[in-house]
Amino acid sequence: MRQNSLADEFDPGMAESKNADQPRALTHDEKKAAEAAFRNEPFNPAWSVAAANVYAGIQWAMDQQQASHHVDCESAEECAVGQ
Repeated sequence: MRQNSLADEFDPGMAESKNADQPRALTHDEKKAAEAAFRNEPFNPAWSVAAANVYAGIQWAMDQQQASHHVDCESAEECAVGQ
């Protein structure tokens, strides 16, 4: 599955090191990739490498958040209420 390999290749340190002091607007395909990632839709291989990085970064962050949520839950009942 393409989206799994993108998340596996994402390096969060790389995202921070490139032009961290100079924010810029996302391109059209980067916006589309971000929307797809948040909606858990598949990555479109026609999008740019930068869009792939956006997609992978969001997927990685969502996976990290989900993993930490599971650790924070003390009981199955508590986790079910939070979802």
